[in-house]
Amino acid sequence: MERHCNGKVIIAAITELSGCEVFVYGTDMKGTRVGRAERLACEKFGATIGQNGPQFGPQGQCYAIPVDVNNLQAMRPYVDEFIDYVKDHPDNRFLITRLGCGNGLIDFRDNKIAPLFGELYPLPNVIVSKEWRTILMFNYELPDKPDAPEVVDEEVLKELCRQYRYQIGANCVASLPDIRVRYVIGKDKFGYTSFGNFFFYGCNMYVFPKDAAIPDDNNVPTPTIAYSIKKMPDGVRLVAPEKFTLRLKSGRVRDFLRDEYREMLANVNDARLLELLNKQDNTDFLRQLAYEEAMHRGIPEDAIDVSGTLQKKWDELEKKRDDDFSARCCVLDYFHDECWNRQTPQKVIFAGVQTPFKDVNGDWIYTGDVIKLEEDFSTEYLAVGAMCDEKGDGQYCFILDNHSWPLADCQQQHQMTRVGTVFYQLAEDDFLKVNQRTTRFNGWYDSKEDRQNKVLMAKFTPNFKQDFWEYKMLEVLGAEFDWRKPTDI
Repeated sequence: MERHCNGKVIIAAITELSGCEVFVYGTDMKGTRVGRAERLACEKFGATIGQNGPQFGPQGQCYAIPVDVNNLQAMRPYVDEFIDYVKDHPDNRFLITRLGCGNGLIDFRDNKIAPLFGELYPLPNVIVSKEWRTILMFNYELPDKPDAPEVVDEEVLKELCRQYRYQIGANCVASLPDIRVRYVIGKDKFGYTSFGNFFFYGCNMYVFPKDAAIPDDNNVPTPTIAYSIKKMPDGVRLVAPEKFTLRLKSGRVRDFLRDEYREMLANVNDARLLELLNKQDNTDFLRQLAYEEAMHRGIPEDAIDVSGTLQKKWDELEKKRDDDFSARCCVLDYFHDECWNRQTPQKVIFAGVQTPFKDVNGDWIYTGDVIKLEEDFSTEYLAVGAMCDEKGDGQYCFILDNHSWPLADCQQQHQMTRVGTVFYQLAEDDFLKVNQRTTRFNGWYDSKEDRQNKVLMAKFTPNFKQDFWEYKMLEVLGAEFDWRKPTDI
């Protein structure tokens, strides 16, 4: 099965369905005809064949529509009923086959039946065949990209994620508003991505990695959707390739098959086996094979992997497996779908949204940025926040003790330079909102020393160090952080 997505998806061959997908097929007016689509619907997707009368409408993960290519008026009420059903189920993806048109090349039947569904074509969760797309795309336009709210904070983003949940899960990012956000990948590393590539699950933010893109028939780069169930292994295991090259003790280089290397390991004594297992120069998969042989011989656990490096590698893989499984559970619960067309998301810390303002160097200003304000002989450091309602009405500003200072007004009076962010002294699971960190940085009652310390820590962000002296040491050592550099995942 091959499908591509760029605001619309094209059906090729359907062999399986994800949790939100509905297989839409055609049957005769009696609901009893058994063709290829009907057999597939009944055998795999929960449909039923009519025996005591017509079997139309939703069935399992299917929707059956009676078709009469010679009497369109007779089938129109059923199509209208289906249109209403689609509009009432925006979180489902409806895969409409070329119902009533056979399996051959496009012909007069397609030209008669496809326009009946034209009203649904602009909807992002309605998917048609390539043949029907050719017919409909010239008569029905896709909706324009929606405008982004004037001001955006975490709560606005969460509401937008709920509003566009289907598009995000289906990777229909071309039909979403343009909003740029920042997040913490790890120490000394921010990531940047656009709305549609992330979602909020409870207090956590999850970001989908960038997908490899291929051109569709319009030469527009679109991500490939690979529909396959990726089951998690019961245990962590490093898999060796079937064939690899190895340098022997004699210095000679030889190609080994995996089974040949296993046989060689079976013929060495225990001491040599443990030496190979703990040899740092060996690749992880070769040490994995030595470990398997040691376990087969019953060598005590405390005598295996003396260096601990292989165990550390396994622990890392085990944690990644658990994190991936947890993330996939969040995806299924949030989107009510496996989202096979998206890679496993990564849990991150939200770190602000791009504002419409730039500093004196031409760099975009984000909420959570610490700004150096200069006017004549005075200098001040303040952090940027967002004050808005759930609709995005409000302003980007410096949130002060009992009032706020809009960036639009400040830009006219001061030179603004980004010098850092408020994302210092982070915890691994930091759920503080950007505005909370911003307000804390702009503390009205800070002493002069407190202000200086905060500005210093802001320069070395993002950072998880808790003690101020650690930030001071970074300054003494001349450490450089790349918080300004855009990084996408």
